[in-house]
Amino acid sequence: MYPTIPTKSSEIIEGQYFSIPLSNESFACGRIFLIERKNNRKTKLLLVGLHNWSGENRPTDKDIDQTPIIEQGVMHINSIKHIGGEILGLKLLEEDNLKPHLQFEAGYLIDGFENIGKLPAHDYEKYSRRTTYGLNSIRLKAEKHFVKNS
Repeated sequence: MYPTIPTKSSEIIEGQYFSIPLSNESFACGRIFLIERKNNRKTKLLLVGLHNWSGENRPTDKDIDQTPIIEQGVMHINSIKHIGGEILGLKLLEEDNLKPHLQFEAGYLIDGFENIGKLPAHDYEKYSRRTTYGLNSIRLKAEKHFVKNS
């Protein structure tokens, strides 16, 4: 089953982790937090996190055990293939005490993909801004964190 390069939302599960190949021939690791659902059907939009981890080899579940998330954003399932990544396994989010960070977007507080209400402007600094990643964005964020002189 692993490694796999998903193309359909039916091929992914929350908690799966994926490799992010970097320019210095090392790897970073992304994690699927949530899959957007519309009318009870999965879409191809994912809420993902970037683990605070990099290494010479593709990540394993032991490598990312209890490793925090340092970036979070929404990306299309095709981003995994676009960056040369692969889904390498499943590690339940609960095992690492991980859940999506609350974020704000257009004046609203967002929990995962759910709008939970208007957010007063004076509370914006308490939360990160919701980011929608382009096809290469998660790799660029990983490069910024883990590759010198990026």
